[in-house]
Amino acid sequence: MAATSLMVTFMVLVLSGVLCLPADLDVYIKLKEQREALQKLECEPKATWVYIESQLGPKDDLTDKIYYPHVVLVRRCLKECSFCGNVMMGEPDKTCKADFTGPRDVVVQLFNDVEHTRVITLMEHKSCKCV
Repeated sequence: MAATSLMVTFMVLVLSGVLCLPADLDVYIKLKEQREALQKLECEPKATWVYIESQLGPKDDLTDKIYYPHVVLVRRCLKECSFCGNVMMGEPDKTCKADFTGPRDVVVQLFNDVEHTRVITLMEHKSCKCV
């Protein structure tokens, strides 16, 4: 009987706004979810795409030719997709930068040319670190 009375008193207090546990609990749950989301943004190479033309040297004649694809996937250490900082405070204090890069060969197909395909070597980020 005493437990039922205690529960009724608790419900009256909650409904009257004296205790704000459900609202406060929602806030703490949201804060925890936000911290966990930041923590998942590890400083590591992420898949992204680049225009092949932007990766070519100034004397490369591919810019004068008809080819495809125009974009390819590469892995890069992206500031916007990584978090280096205090997760509890949500404060970035470093930036995710490439630690080691290496070559990645991609192939383009050319049209109306003697050369049908060409291998192009792009630089790809292999590992990252917070600096």
